[in-house]
Amino acid sequence: MGIPLTGHDGRVLGVCAVPLTGGRTLLASAGWDTTVRLWDPDTHEPAGDPLTGHGGPVLAVCAVPLPDGRTLLASAGWDTTVRLWNLDTHEPAGDPLVGHGGLVVAVCAVPLPGGRTVIASASRDATVRFWDPDTHAPVGDPLTGHHGAVYGVCAVPLPDGRALLASAGSDRTVRLWDPRSGQPAQKPMIGHTDAVSAVCPMTLPDGRTLLASAGSDRTVRLWDPGSGQPAQKPMIGHTDAVSAVCPVTLSDGRVLLASAGRDQMVGLWDPASDQPAGEPLTGHDDAVSAVCAVTLPDGRALLASASDDKTTRLWDPGSGRPWTKPLIVHHSEVYGVCAVAPRDEPTVLACGCADGKVHFWDPGSGQPAQKSVLTGRHDGIVALRVGTPWGERDVLAYLHKNGMVRLRDPSSREPVSTRDLTGRDDEVARLPIITPEGEHIVLAYTNGDGTVRLWDENWARKPLVGHRDAVSGVCAVTLPCGRALLASSSWDTTVRLWDLDTGQPAAEPLTGHTGAVYAVCPVTLPDGHTVLASASEDTTVRLWHPDTGQPATEPLTGHTGAVYAVCPVTLPDGHTVLASASEDTTVRLWHPDTGQPATEPLTGHTGAVYAVCPVTLPDGHTVLASASEDTTVRLWHPDTGQPATEPLTGHTGAVYAVCPVTLPDGCTVLASSGRDRTVLVWTFPGPTRRLSSSAAGDAVGVRSERSVGFGEIA
Repeated sequence: MGIPLTGHDGRVLGVCAVPLTGGRTLLASAGWDTTVRLWDPDTHEPAGDPLTGHGGPVLAVCAVPLPDGRTLLASAGWDTTVRLWNLDTHEPAGDPLVGHGGLVVAVCAVPLPGGRTVIASASRDATVRFWDPDTHAPVGDPLTGHHGAVYGVCAVPLPDGRALLASAGSDRTVRLWDPRSGQPAQKPMIGHTDAVSAVCPMTLPDGRTLLASAGSDRTVRLWDPGSGQPAQKPMIGHTDAVSAVCPVTLSDGRVLLASAGRDQMVGLWDPASDQPAGEPLTGHDDAVSAVCAVTLPDGRALLASASDDKTTRLWDPGSGRPWTKPLIVHHSEVYGVCAVAPRDEPTVLACGCADGKVHFWDPGSGQPAQKSVLTGRHDGIVALRVGTPWGERDVLAYLHKNGMVRLRDPSSREPVSTRDLTGRDDEVARLPIITPEGEHIVLAYTNGDGTVRLWDENWARKPLVGHRDAVSGVCAVTLPCGRALLASSSWDTTVRLWDLDTGQPAAEPLTGHTGAVYAVCPVTLPDGHTVLASASEDTTVRLWHPDTGQPATEPLTGHTGAVYAVCPVTLPDGHTVLASASEDTTVRLWHPDTGQPATEPLTGHTGAVYAVCPVTLPDGHTVLASASEDTTVRLWHPDTGQPATEPLTGHTGAVYAVCPVTLPDGCTVLASSGRDRTVLVWTFPGPTRRLSSSAAGDAVGVRSERSVGFGEIA
């Protein structure tokens, strides 16, 4: 195992080598914790303080050489910006580069004739942009052509001295562009059968340059950039999506291709034979998200890999061995939280943790419930009330990272069936319950492979196939005739409607969004009809007639960042408004019949808002809860848009989810979970209880926090 460089408080999403004057090279890493960190690959120690400034996770980093010999560092962020850093001062080198309408996934430096360099950035808004690193101004118009998110960019040197730009997209294509004109240089390169996640150039010992691409189809491919045709057969060996590729030159002059996989492995490939160059490099205990070559002052090349296990590791690519003795650090995070009602027992709170266990808690006392732990690897949990065949009792469903869903009786903690729900070996994204009126109960869950899978009481698997990228959300929506359809949202920019009886599309895809669609929900209009709301990376919310698939209103515009969540909220007069949560730090309320704002934007959060939900109080009134990157939960009066109380503080990291929980005495509490590996239960009145995973991950500690009383609500 390679030596981990530990310091990030969260996943490491990108790494790159940064050559400095004097022959020294640093390693830069991009973190989910919003920081960029610099490391000395020789000593394995940090090279200065973390670089801070991004308002969300940092997704990629790259070195930017300037004509005067200096090198800047560019970083791409969830906050839709690209930032430049002065490596001498560790300070920003000017203002952020702003223009993308979605999170920026990749950056690279592109050399132009005359010694100039521009920066290319790829975004989930389906565009690539060029920037001048001296003036920080855009260069030309955005490059459009991809039909979905763009996940990777790289410069590709040609034999005549020119350089092209390659881009990788969720539309399964690799594209080449002329950076001088901004026009396509070739037809799209087609061959991958799933999203293309990364591209990189690879110069062989004979002087030829090939283009390598990594795909969610678990393959690595090589292309001739001159012709746009495949240069080799696909390289097959990974057992899960391939996230990144990079070339690495050995001391004997050979050039290998390294690949990073969600299967926790780093692969090494011989481009001459399209075969593995030895055994995979193993040691990471979670998905590997990035790889890069690092040259030491003595000329030796190392390989660095970054992983969701929160470590960066260094390897000797020639031997396939770790560069030094590994340091092992284990962490545990809370991935999900939900309320579940065991039969004839009080409601408990279930928490799914990164330690592979589901913990059960009494939300009234904040103490562990009886039979408090289930074991087994999973990535999230949700409680479902189902009918046949479980006799109107709650069932707890929890998810394995390989796409397996297990169902348990929350009373006995025993399986409700001897059969697991198995789908494709891919990440499960959502797991809601679909309850068509007068029909069978259906369980729906979504895979990163672009499918929705359905299970009914007969355990009949019915994959819904049609999306071209990961499915981000599903919900049931009722037609005027009373029939229920399933709606699904996807990163492929579409919403789709499905017939639950046949498993076939119920209409043509709902198109109009220009970025990933993150969420869908039904909303009831004053006349009793239901429309479907969708939230997108393109900053808009759209409303649709589910019976015709046509827009119900013009797009709801006003947000200036990606919209992550939508939910209906009932007002005191019985009318319903639609709430939307956005990257732009605001929550907005809309009249679903007209598409017009219902109030001024709800402002107060200082970071992206990731989730919203209605909470019904014991007196019958409903407030709106919102969860934010700024570590707070806020409560709002949905009829006025005003705060209902002071912000709920206690989390020490971003808050990703909120949900109401009704106790046996009829009181409602609010549960929230976040990046700080804790779940907070907010009571009205009463103490707020913190449920946090211990360092060992075997138990959860409880400690009291500030109380929030109903009397405090304005």
